[in-house]
Amino acid sequence: MPARALPRSARRGGTGWVGRTLAGALAATLLTIPVGVAPAGADEPDVPPEEPALSDITIVQANIYTGLSVENFQKDVSKVLALRPDFVTYNETHYRSDAVMAPDGYDIWRDTSNRFKAETPVAWRTDRWTAIDRGVHRISNWRGKPPGRQVELGRRFVNWVTLQGVDGRVVSVVSAHVAPLVNGMPDLLRRSIKSLVALTDTHSAAGPVLVGGDLNVHYTSGRYPRDLLEPHGLTPTFDTLGSYFPTGDHHGSTIDYVYHQGSGELLVDRHYPVELKSDHDAVVAGLSWADDLESESTLVRSNPDGDTAERLSVLRAIKRGIKRVEPGGAVRVVTTKLDLFALRSTLRKAAERGVAVRISLVRKPLTDVERKLRKQLKASGQDATWLRRCRKVCAQEWEAAQPSKSLMLTSDATGTWTTRYDVERWLTSSVIERATQLSMTSGVAEVREAGALARRVADL
Repeated sequence: MPARALPRSARRGGTGWVGRTLAGALAATLLTIPVGVAPAGADEPDVPPEEPALSDITIVQANIYTGLSVENFQKDVSKVLALRPDFVTYNETHYRSDAVMAPDGYDIWRDTSNRFKAETPVAWRTDRWTAIDRGVHRISNWRGKPPGRQVELGRRFVNWVTLQGVDGRVVSVVSAHVAPLVNGMPDLLRRSIKSLVALTDTHSAAGPVLVGGDLNVHYTSGRYPRDLLEPHGLTPTFDTLGSYFPTGDHHGSTIDYVYHQGSGELLVDRHYPVELKSDHDAVVAGLSWADDLESESTLVRSNPDGDTAERLSVLRAIKRGIKRVEPGGAVRVVTTKLDLFALRSTLRKAAERGVAVRISLVRKPLTDVERKLRKQLKASGQDATWLRRCRKVCAQEWEAAQPSKSLMLTSDATGTWTTRYDVERWLTSSVIERATQLSMTSGVAEVREAGALARRVADL
């Protein structure tokens, strides 16, 4: 999924229900505390019983009681953010200020079109994460107010954000608050969890999914919906670490959770509670990536005076890259000349097995080999496969970027660019007959840069 920074107004939810009610309910909040500054007298964050190993990701689930005073609400938020978490999933904050929950260094998303959607925001650190998608999802819709209640407790929504880290990895974060079991209203737990896992299954294709939420069910209760969660790989830290703890002032019950889906990618390091003024403790979880990113850059050099392997090293590296692309993936080439028979054959076979092969040749008239390759690519029957001449404006754009003589990109099966190849020569017999250097990189910034350049050239 291509990264796209969301407009700040969109990320903060626009001017819906929250914007229309803040004037009365929250004017004191914004007057009491400057944006980005902790309120005076805020408590220091709790320290875990033992100094934990540093985790790659820290997430905090924070249900901050709706009825708290402005002062105590600010103290709780300050205590949560003092932990410098990557993500915070808030509950019961429908009329609270985004500017307080996400001061400088954080951003926040929630749908603000009504109080029910606005109750479960997600906040994240902007120095480490960029939002690339976000939305709201209904998990229960029972209408009516239970006896003695002032609110429709059965109308529940989760807010979610998909984010890309500075290292290119993608994580989705969901904030959830399931309706409680009360007299005069049906038990909405199981229908809520079924809807929740349908959402997380959708997002798991992009990367791990983290869920923070108040489920209003005790961890060891017979009502706990383990049979609905486990088949979808949605695992609480309590399962992973083999321990659990009370999560607030609910007779010792454990009702707040952090779940992770995609445990093969993220491993749980730690979890612990932090006492808040709220009737819920914050639940803190640390997770780390199971695998390090692959080495970002590799250099291959050919030696025309060496043995066969040394002479063909660059050509073979290029061919291996093309052969690794699965059907549904793509190969993108921009160069001035491509008439190396062995490479033409590899590109033709890639197109025939369902790979989108797109080639731009800068300015020069096509050679016989290139015209034949163009005909072969067209014969593959794929609309996304082509060979085109890059003239005038296109060539000027290419030359202004000062790239290597030849550029190639390869993608995964979903079409997301994964590897960039820079060759210091045109793709002719010169890569064999003359000493040639090839640079291969999976670095996110470098791949993204090459993808943007290739796209501009294709569009001209």
